[in-house]
Amino acid sequence: MKSRSEFQTLFKPRAAAVDWRYAMCPLNTDAHLLGPFEELVARWQRRRGAAYGLPRRADFEMKDFKGWFGQIFIARVEREPFNLRFTLWGTQLVEWWQVDYTNKTLGSQSLDPEAWKSSELRYFQKMDQVPFIGVTSGRLTQYDRDFIKVMAVDLPLSDGHGISHVISAHMRLGLDDEIESVLPDCPFTVF
Repeated sequence: MKSRSEFQTLFKPRAAAVDWRYAMCPLNTDAHLLGPFEELVARWQRRRGAAYGLPRRADFEMKDFKGWFGQIFIARVEREPFNLRFTLWGTQLVEWWQVDYTNKTLGSQSLDPEAWKSSELRYFQKMDQVPFIGVTSGRLTQYDRDFIKVMAVDLPLSDGHGISHVISAHMRLGLDDEIESVLPDCPFTVF
């Protein structure tokens, strides 16, 4: 006879589809319109160079993320097949998600890794084709943590041949908060 925990594991309902929202802002969006992310976005914009109109990964040091320590990820873009591999996954992100994505690919630690291919992976593929400042928001449902909702700004980096990395800073939201309520004046297009 199976124990209660084994029974619950066997008959656990499948996780809901990825319930995140994705938005795209022009690269030249005024940093102050990105509210709590203003300082980080302004720093990123000051370092934009000739290489694909984006800063390079080498243009940043850890001190550049002061105030966001633990709430940052850096992901390297992999090609063939397209994916993101996290080279840094902050300690606060580990606490919120209850997984460490360091050296792992997008969604691989979620309850349904395939669900991420039709949402977040497509969002980053679009960013690779036509770079933009990304804003995402959602609950951590895919990690059995639907009581936690976060919002992030995604900043693309380039080595001169498309996007090479993405830096993303996260903040925790109230469960009723939305992108529009946190960034009411930001000129974004829903992805």
